[in-house]
Amino acid sequence: MSLDSAGARHMSLYEKSHTAVMELRSKQIFFIGGTAKSGTTWVQLLLDAHPEVSCNGEGHFLDNLKPALKMALDQHCGLIAEKNESLFSEIEGYPILKGDHFSTILAFCIGLFLTEQCKRKPAQAIGEKTPDNSRYFLELSDLFPTAKFIHVVRDGRDCAVSGWFHNLRLQPDDTLKQYGTIGTYARTFAQIWATELATAQSFIDRYADRARQVRYEDIASDPERALAGLFAFLGVDVSKAALIQIAKVASFEKLSGGRTRGNENRASFFRKGVAGDWRNHLGDMDHAAFRQIAGRWMHRFGYS
Repeated sequence: MSLDSAGARHMSLYEKSHTAVMELRSKQIFFIGGTAKSGTTWVQLLLDAHPEVSCNGEGHFLDNLKPALKMALDQHCGLIAEKNESLFSEIEGYPILKGDHFSTILAFCIGLFLTEQCKRKPAQAIGEKTPDNSRYFLELSDLFPTAKFIHVVRDGRDCAVSGWFHNLRLQPDDTLKQYGTIGTYARTFAQIWATELATAQSFIDRYADRARQVRYEDIASDPERALAGLFAFLGVDVSKAALIQIAKVASFEKLSGGRTRGNENRASFFRKGVAGDWRNHLGDMDHAAFRQIAGRWMHRFGYS
C-alpha cells in the first residue's frame, strides 16, 4: 500500500467516525442512572426490547473513562510544558490543550462508544446505563445538551438488602470483614441513597423537561403503564400489544430463567425481584436508623 493510499484510508476512517458521531448526536441520546440495586439494569433491558431503542451494558463514562482520559492528557501536557520551558524558553513553545478541549475529547470519545453500541441494531433513541450516572447528570447534560435522563428510584431499604446479598455473592469475605452484619451495611447505604437522591433531584428540578423519574415499585406493579411513559418521553411509538410483549421479554421470570417473583436464588444477579423484602432482613433498630438518616427521601418517594 502506498503512502498516499494509506493516508487516504486513515483520513477516511476519521471522517467516517466524525460523521457517525454527528449523526448520533442528531438522534435522541439518553442516560439512565440510579443508586446501586435500584433496578437500572431492569429498566435498561425493558427499554432495549423496543426495536427503535438501543440500550445495553454499562459505559462508565464519567466515573471511569473521564479520569483515565484526564490523567493521560495531563501527563502529555505536562511533558509539553516541560519541553517548552527547558528547550524552547527563547521561542514560542507548543500549545497545550486544557479546559474546553478536554470536554470536546471526552464528548467525542463517548460518542464513539455510543456509535459502536448502535451497530447491533438501528435505533432512534440511544441510551447508556451506569448506576453512577445519577451523580453526573449535570455534567453529562453539559456534554450532550439535547440528551434526556431517566432516574430510577427504589425503596432504599430494599436497595440495601439487595446490595448486601449482591456483595456477599461476589466478595463474601470482604463484605463480612467490612460490615459484619446486614444492619451495619444498611446504615451505611442509607447515607449513600439519600445523598445520591439529593444530587439527582437537584438536576431534575432544574431540567424537568429533560428528565424523568420512575420507581422500581411502579414498574413492578404496572410495567405497561410505566414503559408507555418512558417510551413517550424518549419519542418512540409503541402499541399496547408491543408494551405487553416487551414487559414479558424483560420480565423477572424471563430474566431469572423461569423463577417467579419472590422465589429467591442468592447465586443469581436477579435474586428475588420483589418490593418490601427489607422486612424479612432488617430489624427494628436497623429500620429506625435508616429512617433517621434518609427519612426525608423515604417520605418524598412514598416509602414512609
